[in-house]
Amino acid sequence: LFRSLKVISGGRAPKGRPEAGKAPCGALCRSMQGAMAAIGRPHAGARPCVAVFAAVMLSSPLRAAAFIEEIFQQFGGGGGGQQFHFQMGDGGMFEMGGGGRREKPIKWPKGVSDKIHKKFSWMKGTEWNWNSWRNVKFQKDGTFEAPTQDCQREQCKWSANKGKIFILWGQAGLHELEFVGETPTEQDAQKMQGLTMRGRRVSDGDKCSAVFQRVFDHEAAALDKDLYEILGLQDDADEADIKKVYRKLSIKYHPDKNPDEESKRKFGEIRDAYEVLNDPDKKILYDTGGLEAVKKAEKGEIEKGEDVRANLAVGLEELYIGGSRAAEIQRRIVCRGCRVRPDSPKCQGCQRCPDEIRMVNRQVGPGMFMQQQEQVQSKEKCKKETATVEAQIEKGMRDGESLTFPRMTDQRPGMIPGAMILTLKVSKHPVFERRGDDLHMNEKVSMREALLGWKKTIRHMDGHTVEIGTDSVTKPFQVFKVKGEGMPLRDDPASFGDLYVKVEVIFPRTLTSSQQEQIASIFES
Repeated sequence: LFRSLKVISGGRAPKGRPEAGKAPCGALCRSMQGAMAAIGRPHAGARPCVAVFAAVMLSSPLRAAAFIEEIFQQFGGGGGGQQFHFQMGDGGMFEMGGGGRREKPIKWPKGVSDKIHKKFSWMKGTEWNWNSWRNVKFQKDGTFEAPTQDCQREQCKWSANKGKIFILWGQAGLHELEFVGETPTEQDAQKMQGLTMRGRRVSDGDKCSAVFQRVFDHEAAALDKDLYEILGLQDDADEADIKKVYRKLSIKYHPDKNPDEESKRKFGEIRDAYEVLNDPDKKILYDTGGLEAVKKAEKGEIEKGEDVRANLAVGLEELYIGGSRAAEIQRRIVCRGCRVRPDSPKCQGCQRCPDEIRMVNRQVGPGMFMQQQEQVQSKEKCKKETATVEAQIEKGMRDGESLTFPRMTDQRPGMIPGAMILTLKVSKHPVFERRGDDLHMNEKVSMREALLGWKKTIRHMDGHTVEIGTDSVTKPFQVFKVKGEGMPLRDDPASFGDLYVKVEVIFPRTLTSSQQEQIASIFES
């Protein structure tokens, strides 16, 4: 392959271009040496340039791409707009230049939908013989594979709707085909033997046909099953609805009561649907990315969204009493209904979801591919919603504790949303101050009460009253302890901390002469 490598600049070979099988020299070799140095792999002595080129190409796709691009720069291709052609051993030409190879994305003609209708899902993952020539494949993602350069460069797609199969075959353009005879309703390779499609190329009316050969991806069609439809549920069915319907259907179709094969198949479908919809993570993956996302998750190939933190203001009395608080969350959700029924009135306010990041195999030459991340336009529809979560506040919780609500952040197709984490921020109470599990408060008494004794009634945060007081003398800022009247313990809400009451003695601002004499006489005696 590398011995037959030819580099052509501007339609003519540069001077010094070697013949096949001989050591490279001249401009090509010098360009290779410069390219090797530019990517951090200096040319090693007298090693043949082609051998070095082969080593680089096999070592790393990214390094290979940089190496090829650097050769273009050496020949002036980076800014002069020249085209370079690599002729490989199979005779195919690989064009790059003018800053690198660029493929314009193909677009479906106006009036032709890119959707694959649900009744044609059985076409996914099938292989057909085209015009008694070579085999072609209908991939589950709408990619059409054929042994042509257009298709190898990801310029071929297919769709199925309005009773027809549409193939957008690169530069050859649109092809329309229909089935001869009855159209299948499910993927059954045995029944599909001999199935034929016939049609034409739209641009010139050239006839074409395809004959079914085999199913090469047995999961592709199964991934389009509507699990809600299998259980007879609406798209917005909640956990209770799913459990209720499953119990009813599992009894109805249980093999012990229905030994026939159709009931067994139906029971299996019901069980499989329930296993997905009853699992919170699998359910949200299915709702936002279909069964394909569920399968990826089982292989550990699914990403999780980032968690989002926010504060939830609560009063001290809420931590004392416990209870629940409703909190509203603004978030983006993927509208499953738009994928299943795009014309539904519910989808009128939906917009296209943000672009998705996917790993794709990008061809850099005949037989040469590199894997890279690519930002692609999402096919899903999204909308904004105001979700309400019930924050359960347990007795004895503390300032700074968090409540976690899984899968409640923005949704993205085929991803598990992150968690919404609400951190409790306790507002200042007008009477009580919390210190650990204890409560502290201040009380005031007059000088008379401080000397002769006093009693006070305190209304606690849940409404019950606490009696405190003394018959003896109270010192200024003396602290009284009331056992068991503090905060409920976090791990044992039936037990409580203590209440500490600091007493401030209020002295009179002035005394009359008579009062002074009376007080003096008391202390003299």
